[in-house]
Amino acid sequence: MGSVTAQDLVVRRAEPDDDATVLSMLRASLGKVDDPHYESFLRWKHRDNAFGASPAWVALHDGVVVGYRTFLRWEFLRPDGKVLRAVRAVDTATDPDYRGLGIFRTLTLQGVAELTLAGDGIVFNTPNDRSRPGYLKMGWTLARRLPVGVLPRGPRALVSMATSKVPASLWSEPTDVGLDARDAFATPDLAEQLLRHDTTSGVRTRRTPDYLAWRTRFEPLHYRVALASEGDPSAGGVVFRLRRRGAAVEAAILEQLVPDVATGARLVRRVLANTGADYAIGLRTGRSAGLLPLPKQGPLLTTRPLAASPPSPGEWALTLGDVELF
Repeated sequence: MGSVTAQDLVVRRAEPDDDATVLSMLRASLGKVDDPHYESFLRWKHRDNAFGASPAWVALHDGVVVGYRTFLRWEFLRPDGKVLRAVRAVDTATDPDYRGLGIFRTLTLQGVAELTLAGDGIVFNTPNDRSRPGYLKMGWTLARRLPVGVLPRGPRALVSMATSKVPASLWSEPTDVGLDARDAFATPDLAEQLLRHDTTSGVRTRRTPDYLAWRTRFEPLHYRVALASEGDPSAGGVVFRLRRRGAAVEAAILEQLVPDVATGARLVRRVLANTGADYAIGLRTGRSAGLLPLPKQGPLLTTRPLAASPPSPGEWALTLGDVELF
């Protein structure tokens, strides 16, 4: 492809007919060639999203898709209760034969320009060390390091936690502890009662029964709900899943929808005791409880203005459910 230049490419919004080529590139780029769940995972994430379908852009050469960039729709509530429309910079891929032409940058900035004109407020993500410099060069700024908290099940679990410093598995370990979240949130009743305990301060995801139903619906993720009282969902609960990280199994605490710190801490300990997970992990924001701070270990949140200014670093009140997986 040495004779091809950036001027030979056509950039436009993605269309359904692009799906087959895009999926092949994403599988190859992200190491998902042998993952049987990957196509349905993308459909759940980008087409079924409670906040709306994901806008995406492609680069073409001679009518063939050679680059792809998509943004996941999201909505936050500001401290005053107003909705902040946002997008998350997520999946992207470039055909290996066309690397070095600036396709990632071109598609990203095209998306940013069109989303700004459409009135979306901000773009955010938690890029890894390899991709973060590229985002910073395109106008992203570091907002804050998100505060991770952990709780080991016991002294032996400390060893497992310390020696399992590898990325967590994408798909979950099955467990029958608690309720199957897909069933629990299939109708809005239980979600409505749990959401009475959602945080009302800071910049937080606009959680609704529809959001909880979508967020926990994808079967290979095996999300569970542990209630403080089986007969009374209004007493609070936590949403969690088990995932393997090296030799350890961690209980990822996505949401703590609880009335007080004591209830949250009790539920985290119960999840550990009943599942046998080595430790629990989550973000120590909002009504997070029972988790001990893990300094300098959280993901770095980055933001960029579109049609609105991003929140200040101290305003963010994110949970693990907002950032894990995507």
